[in-house]
Amino acid sequence: MFKDRGVSFLGVNVPWDNKWSARKFAEDRKVPYAVGHDEGSRITALYHVDATPITFVLDPEGDVVFVHRGKLDLERLTAVLEQVSDKK
Repeated sequence: MFKDRGVSFLGVNVPWDNKWSARKFAEDRKVPYAVGHDEGSRITALYHVDATPITFVLDPEGDVVFVHRGKLDLERLTAVLEQVSDKK
């Protein structure tokens, strides 16, 4: 739906999660995007992640334009992506 607009997804497992359990979780659910582990806590620190789940949306310039803590429903995410991708 948004791939043709240049939207990409990336999952990051936080340092306090067991990376092997997180990997199995992603595999079992056939997560359709890349998922990595924040081994050195650089991403966690950079984005001030203090709890999960948390969703960040970045604009084409790499600026954070939306942050949502907690479960995010598809309707809200779609609305945000529509708004951001229309600014291109």
